[in-house]
Amino acid sequence: MSYLFVCNTSSDCVSKVDLNMFKEENKITLNSNGFSKIGPHGICRYKDKLITANSYGNSISIIDIKENNEESNHFIGMHCNDVIVYDNNAYIICGELNNVVVFDLIKSKLVEEIPCGNLPHSIVLNKEKKLLLICNMENDTVTLIDCINRENTKNIKVGAYPTKAVFSVDGQYIFVCESNLGSDSRGSISIISLKNFKVLYRITVGNSPVDMYTDEKYCYVSNFGEGTVSILDINCYKQLKKLNIGGMPRGIIKNSKDIYVGDNYNNLLIKIDIENGEKKNIPIGGEPTGIILV
Repeated sequence: MSYLFVCNTSSDCVSKVDLNMFKEENKITLNSNGFSKIGPHGICRYKDKLITANSYGNSISIIDIKENNEESNHFIGMHCNDVIVYDNNAYIICGELNNVVVFDLIKSKLVEEIPCGNLPHSIVLNKEKKLLLICNMENDTVTLIDCINRENTKNIKVGAYPTKAVFSVDGQYIFVCESNLGSDSRGSISIISLKNFKVLYRITVGNSPVDMYTDEKYCYVSNFGEGTVSILDINCYKQLKKLNIGGMPRGIIKNSKDIYVGDNYNNLLIKIDIENGEKKNIPIGGEPTGIILV
């Protein structure tokens, strides 16, 4: 059985969605004391658990997905936007500190801080190459960090206000979501070679793209500013079509023949059949953002 787990930033909870029935099975509360907002924003898997990066609470939450509860919470640093795990270490980007905080998940303690660019917004891992990839919104760069030799870092200049960067499935390229937030011009997805770190192609998408999901052939982009999803052919370097879904689409993921998108404006999870365009939606928590398939 497959589940989606969705961070609801303004509701301080994670929705557990049964994909077979397409219904919210559970809401996992992350702020049980209710003293202040914690704002879960990014999410990743760690063994049989999940970890959320909490923007308002400056912390991470470790979630037991079998018991559907928050197991522990750890202070990290100001404005935790995203998290990924490698070798029992959680790497958390702190938007106001402009660095990556390394947290030992076995000893439950902070062990290192690694500088990156300004206002880091997303982080992903290439397990084969042991590389971290961080997207820095404020100074229009992405940062590559070697997990083995952390002094080996590379900053690559990209387009305006990048919100998400991912590796291609074959690990040879980087895709960068260049949002152009705050401008009238549309955003784009740039394709960068990992051999020479140069932009090879740039594909125009919609207004204010903020997230994307890629497979071997296609890239699916959520255009936050215009309520659409762009579908790109990454081998022919062009936009194939644009799906109008309304609202403010944020987190996006694909499973089988369906795309799942969190709508920040209407607090919905939208399911789109790629083949026939059929749409369904269910209400979840406030401001669905980070999303993961388990």
